[in-house]
Order: sequence, then C-alpha cells, then structure tokens
Amino acid sequence: MTPGHASEHSPELPPAPPPLSTQPEQPQMNEGARLIGVFFSPGKTFADIARKPRWWIPVIISAILATVYLNAFTQRVGWESVIRPAIERLPNAQSMTTQQREQAIQTAAGFYKYVGYGSVLIALFYVFIVAVILMFLFDTMMSAGIGLKRMMGIVAYGFLPLAIQTVLSMVVLFLKDPEEFNLQNPLMFNVGAYMSPDSPAALRAVGSSIDLFSLWIIVLLAIGVSSAARKISFGKALAGIALPWALYVCLKTAAAAAGMQVGG
Repeated sequence: MTPGHASEHSPELPPAPPPLSTQPEQPQMNEGARLIGVFFSPGKTFADIARKPRWWIPVIISAILATVYLNAFTQRVGWESVIRPAIERLPNAQSMTTQQREQAIQTAAGFYKYVGYGSVLIALFYVFIVAVILMFLFDTMMSAGIGLKRMMGIVAYGFLPLAIQTVLSMVVLFLKDPEEFNLQNPLMFNVGAYMSPDSPAALRAVGSSIDLFSLWIIVLLAIGVSSAARKISFGKALAGIALPWALYVCLKTAAAAAGMQVGG
C-alpha cells in the first residue's frame, strides 16, 4: 500500500476545539444611568457601583440641592422662625432680658444663613461617618470585605432619596405661606407630621423617625451591601442597617424626653 493510498483512508483528525472565550464584562453604567437606576433598578445599579465605586457625583448633586434649598428658605422664611422657639425653650431663657434674647436670636440667625454654603462638606461628612459605621458592622464584625471606597459609594447613592426630599420640600416652600412652613418637618411623609403639637416630645421624636425617606434609604443601603458582599444576604444586611438606625431613634427620643423634662 502506497503512502498516498494510506493517507486517503486514514481517519480525519477532529478539528481543534475553539479557544475558550472569556465571558465579556458587563458594560459599565455611566453616572446618569446610575442616578436613575438607584430608583428603578437598584440591584443592578449597586452591583455596578460595587465593581467600580464612585461617590462624589451624588454627594455634589445633594449638596447643590441643599444649598439652593437653604438659601431659598433664608430669603423666603428666615432662620428666626426656627431659632426663636428653640431659644425660648432653653432653661435660662426666662432669666434673659428681651434685648438679650433678641440679640441671641439675631446672632444665631446670622450664622445659620451661611450653613447652606457648607453643604458639600456636611454631605461628605455624613457619607463618611455612615460608611465607617457600616464598615464596622459588616467588614469588622461579619468579614464582608467591602472596603471604605465601595462602602462610601453605596452610602452616597443610597442617600439619594434625600435629594428627592429636598426638591419636594422646595416646592412646598414656595407654595405654602412662609409663616406656616416648618423646616424640621416640611413634608407629610412621616407619622410625626400627623401628631398634635401638644403630644409628648419623645412621642413626636419617634413619629418623625418613622419616615418614608428614612425607610427607603435603609432598604437601598441593604441592597447595596448585599450586592457588594455576596456572603451577606439582603435580609442580613437589612437587619444590620436597621440596628444602628433603631439606636439613633432611641437616642433621639431620649434627648427629646430629657429636653422636655429640663424645659418643664
């Protein structure tokens, strides 16, 4: 048998397998998609934030809105409406003369009208503090391994409902009579808004904490943490975030009760 004849009847070698294709990475969301996705597809959005964490865009947007809102409040209502009742509730208010009381009110009002210009630093401070607290709970106590940068991204985007709250408060500010506007509770989205002003201060503190925006933020943060740390389920993240929030509400209630006792 000739070599050529043998080659004609020899079995053909199977084709070489194609090279293993690596799975393509999911396309990264731009900032606009993230800002919208937090409200409409938070799971997908926080997964993208965990892959490529950024936090400064929501902080800047929230700070700009807060600056505009507080400056509008200063022009339309004035800080005297907030400071006057606060000073009159002080234990030593009765011992102050009318001139001393008015001077204290004007001094405080003159200071607070510039608070809005520090909104960027205030927003950044809150994002950093909350991120550190959540890192202690999840990274230190549960070994989630999220890290500061990713946690700050989760917190910054998780706090975006406050931007919605600020916009709605600004609308109410311009629609409502300035004398009836309440800076501490401009919207009717919490239980405290429906309580009588004569209700105990501690009860009103609890009621104001049961707020739609606060609960919304807690849920978003839980989605963010569970997206960044696969070993942490949504339920576990929700419980971990609700714990410091409940502690904050307890401290706020205790402070309100103590203030009422001192004032009374």
